[in-house]
Amino acid sequence: MGSKICILGDVVTDITLPQDGNEIKIRLGGITHCARGLWAMNVSYDAKFVAPNYLSNSIIEYYKHHGANDVTQIGTVTGAPYSFLIGSVKETGNQFYDFILRDQIDINLDIETLDSSKFNYSDVILISGNFDLELTTKNINKDTKVHIDLSNNIQDFNQLEEGKYHTIFLSTSSELFKKYYKGSFLDFCKNFEKYCKLLVLKENRGGSRIFDFKNEEHFQIPSITQPIVHSVGVGDVFDACFVSKYREFGIKKAAYLASWLASEYAVTTFPDDFKKGAQRVFKTKIEDILSMGGCILPWEKRPLSHIYIAAPDFDYLDRSKIDLLVDSLSYHNFSPRRPVQENGQLSFESTKGEKALACSKDIELLKQCKLLIVVYINDDAGTLIELGYAAALGIPCLVFDPYNKANNCMLTEVPNTVSSDLDVIISEVFNQLSKN
Repeated sequence: MGSKICILGDVVTDITLPQDGNEIKIRLGGITHCARGLWAMNVSYDAKFVAPNYLSNSIIEYYKHHGANDVTQIGTVTGAPYSFLIGSVKETGNQFYDFILRDQIDINLDIETLDSSKFNYSDVILISGNFDLELTTKNINKDTKVHIDLSNNIQDFNQLEEGKYHTIFLSTSSELFKKYYKGSFLDFCKNFEKYCKLLVLKENRGGSRIFDFKNEEHFQIPSITQPIVHSVGVGDVFDACFVSKYREFGIKKAAYLASWLASEYAVTTFPDDFKKGAQRVFKTKIEDILSMGGCILPWEKRPLSHIYIAAPDFDYLDRSKIDLLVDSLSYHNFSPRRPVQENGQLSFESTKGEKALACSKDIELLKQCKLLIVVYINDDAGTLIELGYAAALGIPCLVFDPYNKANNCMLTEVPNTVSSDLDVIISEVFNQLSKN
């Protein structure tokens, strides 16, 4: 058997809705993200896909142009256009996916194309989808290593087949993680031992963790956390790089390469630019890539570093930008602290004693926090004093400036970062707190 790789799964249409001043963008998604990753690495592959017939010719043409040898449709989708609406492409928080007419999807698999003689590969990258998983995989050659990304389609373990998979990939946004993760990575791994040899947990901007059941080894892999253009399909590119390189480099080095390649994919939606970035990565010595490190911030450690939200968080003002930041931090499992809401809102009638008590409580709360974020809505004196106080204590400070109003030199130079882009702020939260 050769060393060919096959990617298998859905091909959908990703529709990124207008946001941040950008126009709507439409491109092929699903396993196409894996395809772009393999193409960027100059790795040949076959593709077996499930899609509506109206997309078939476009898919085949696109994949052939992007490095595929054989492209075969194994299932036909009816009842829905198979399109994803993406409301938040950067995943600063909830991405607001809407899979159009998802409840009306019907898939007819072509059994002949699933014959075991046509699965003569060393590795199959399987992205779980709306198709029958057991029927799709039952004829895969036993010598073929199957690597499955559970995506958000696998709700429980009874949907998985024991001993079937070499690698299981999942992320902190997957249903199984949300349901079964109780704060210990190693305890979480035990749920998967009878299903795979390797478990890879992708923790968004906080890195990834891998458990090798055969050798009982645990690997912690940093992410290359930086402001991004989009996050859709980044995890699939990680999968593709890891599977294509783990035999050559081993688990740890392959995962480091995968992290770097995923980062390159996140900074552009243009395949040619992505390929240029990928080739720069692979021209770098692997030892140098390992030495550069990155961001490591495991899921269960994030709530331990409290974040002080300095802002005019008063009920008579528009607090939507404060809420936006807090929701984004909570989505990534951080602990934002809102002093006005926790310690009470003062009024013109408040006594000196009440003001002194509120001030004391706010300062005590600030001292308990590892990071301060200003939401700069107006020139609220309390917010600016809190910024200076935190900086004097040596607490890292960020300024979220949604209206681009921060011009004062003290306001722009005292903080570690000032930005109107929430993605920049969230990325810097990861980078700052990973240093603690």
